[in-house]
Order: sequence, then C-alpha cells, then structure tokens
Amino acid sequence: MALWQAWTDLLQGILQTLSVDWRLGGGLAIIILTGVLRGALLPLTWWLAYRAALRQATLAKLEPQLKLIREAGAKDPQAQMQRTMELYRQHGLKVADGKGLLGACIQMPVFYGFYQALKTVGGSAGFLWIRNLARPDLALAIVAALATAAMMAVAPHMPESVRLLLILVPAVLCFMAALHFSSGIALYWITSNLFGTLQTLALRRVLTARAGGSFA
Repeated sequence: MALWQAWTDLLQGILQTLSVDWRLGGGLAIIILTGVLRGALLPLTWWLAYRAALRQATLAKLEPQLKLIREAGAKDPQAQMQRTMELYRQHGLKVADGKGLLGACIQMPVFYGFYQALKTVGGSAGFLWIRNLARPDLALAIVAALATAAMMAVAPHMPESVRLLLILVPAVLCFMAALHFSSGIALYWITSNLFGTLQTLALRRVLTARAGGSFA
C-alpha cells in the first residue's frame, strides 16, 4: 500500500512540476507524461505486439485447417479440441499466451497509477478549447473515439467479417466513457492511443520488411 501511494504521489508530483513549475499547463503535462510512460514501456509493449502479430499471422495461415477440424468434429467436441491442440503444438502455439498475459499485468500498475494521478489534475486548468480539464468535453470525447478507431484500424490480420465491428465498438465505448470522465483522462487516452497507432504502423513496417512482402 505504501509503495502504491509512493508511486501515485510521484506521478502527481511530476504532473505538478510540468504543469505549474515549468508552466506547461495541465494539458501538455498529461501529454508529455503519457508519452514518457509509453516510451519507457516501449521495449515491453513492442515485444508483446511482435509476439501477438506473429501469433495472429500463424493462426491466419492455419485457418483453413482449423475450419476443417471444426467441420469434422462438429459432433465430437472432445476430438475437435484434441486435433486443434495437436495442430497448435505442431506450430508452437498455445491456447493461452501466458507471456502476453504477464506482460499485460506488468503494465497495469503503471497506467492505473497514472489514472489515479490524473484525478487530481483539473480544477480551473484549461487546454486549447477546453475550459476545465476536470470536466468532460464533447469535442474531446469525439477525438478520443477517433483515436481509438485509428488504433484498431491498423491492427494486423483483423478478420474482414468483423473488421468494422472491432473498430466501431471500442470507439463507441471510448466516446461514452470520455463523456463521463474528466477531459484530462480523455486526453491521456488520446495520447496513448495515438502512440499505440504509431507503434503498430512501425511494427507492421518491420514485419513486412522481414517477410519480404505484405503483412496486413
């Protein structure tokens, strides 16, 4: 508990220094600190995204075989599962990516602590057209939704049958959440999602170059 309090106090102190002592304002302070945290975690998030992209690519290649297994085992779920697991083992896949889950758990305290720290930012502070960062803003909520949609749209190997759904649903949820949280938190979401979009685009370029062709 003391360690957690020290972490949130540190983040609040940094935001205070950037916004007040350096006179950058609350909005720029949030953007800068979000970028710093995402940059610090970049080695981990890049590795996780790289693993996930390779896994998705492998599953996409195996989809015809998986479809045949599903059709053949429609009346025998146990046999279907055994054949699926055997195919996974042959290609070095696991049903659940334990390392990916661990990596996600490592990130949670970092960003949840930042979320807690952002609750203290606001008051009468403004940013661009936003008069008060402590209150929600409709225009900023729309920008947050668009940033979320952009991040989802660049995700590799997204099934075309559900592509639009996977883009729209997170964007709509982000929009609704941004209307209930402070503009400071929405600004954090926008910055983080744009960072994620750029990371995905860079990763796709690297994977395409290594594959010697398209990677979509």
